[in-house]
Amino acid sequence: MALSRAFPAAGACAELLLSEGKDNVYEKELKNLLREVLERGCGAHLMSQLLPELAALSSLLYYTLSIGMLQPSQTLGEEFCDIVRVTKINSRHLEPVPLQRHALWLAYAVLLPYITARSQSGWNNLCQLTRTARERMEQQLRRGKDHQSDVPSLIGSDRIPLFTSRRTFQQLDRLVSTIRSKCAWIENDVFPASFELRLACLMEWAANAHLAAFYVLAKYLHVAKRIAGIHYIFVRKNRRPALNLSLLGYMLSLRLLAKAVSEMKRFIWSYSKKNKTCEQKAMAKSGRYNPRSGRVPSALSCESEDTVNFYQQVKITDLANKRQTQRKCALCLEKRVSSAATPCGHVFCWECIIGWCQKKAECPLCRQETYPQQIKRCYNYI
Repeated sequence: MALSRAFPAAGACAELLLSEGKDNVYEKELKNLLREVLERGCGAHLMSQLLPELAALSSLLYYTLSIGMLQPSQTLGEEFCDIVRVTKINSRHLEPVPLQRHALWLAYAVLLPYITARSQSGWNNLCQLTRTARERMEQQLRRGKDHQSDVPSLIGSDRIPLFTSRRTFQQLDRLVSTIRSKCAWIENDVFPASFELRLACLMEWAANAHLAAFYVLAKYLHVAKRIAGIHYIFVRKNRRPALNLSLLGYMLSLRLLAKAVSEMKRFIWSYSKKNKTCEQKAMAKSGRYNPRSGRVPSALSCESEDTVNFYQQVKITDLANKRQTQRKCALCLEKRVSSAATPCGHVFCWECIIGWCQKKAECPLCRQETYPQQIKRCYNYI
């Protein structure tokens, strides 16, 4: 198929977003129908534990029924917007999407979200849900014994596949725990502690960058279609004027760039602070560093430990005096008792400010109109 005016590239972001929205609506309706059927057949408690499987099954069933397997066609949203999926051979020739690329697209679009959701819920819960009452009773008896051989088998030949599946789910849970520990190690140990890196924020930044590229180039709305190399073309001749969302993409790109620059500056500052702290600890161990000066002095200007403690004690005393000054009442010039605040935000003793406002209905500091009934008592206020 040659790329011509009859089959223009689907460069309108609005059309692709509308198609995606239609598919999400139909997929949600199918998911609700499946949920009602499974709740009546399995029960609400069991259904609440199988939400990741329900979401994956509804997505897979919707795309399988809508596009087909032997000859993939349009989804309901794509049919509504008159667009079809194609793959690009070169700059001018296109061909329909083969079945292998559809399988790759669905694997990224359906399986990865399912694996993520199930890993958060726990793989071993599936083994617990599929057990019968007899199997659960045998498990309780086995837990009450010291050795497994002391418990007679109640399920006979079904024990081997049961324990095999349980071992598989336990290995998956251990794999998920290992991945989480590695991620925590990257967040806490690889980067400086003051930087506070979060991989979830990094993934969110990457997703926003992909969205900005979609607004500008109008090619790939999802990462799965970018990996599978699936493009869209219009099949209608009289195409309506496309809504240009490239300005939104440029604004989002500027926002992401500013965020990346600020995070890079923060990382450089954290890294330099970490190096400086390590140098200070090394010099403090050797007894040649003065924490007050903030530099490495010479041997002639080294201060003793008593002098450093004196400076620290003076600093603590200054902070205490400053706090005591802040706790004084501006009316009685004593330490505040039963602190009370005026509408303008000034804090006095309760009896002092009430007596003042009864005589003169205004704040003694800023002269804002204040009545006794407007005074608020402050509890647990320092």
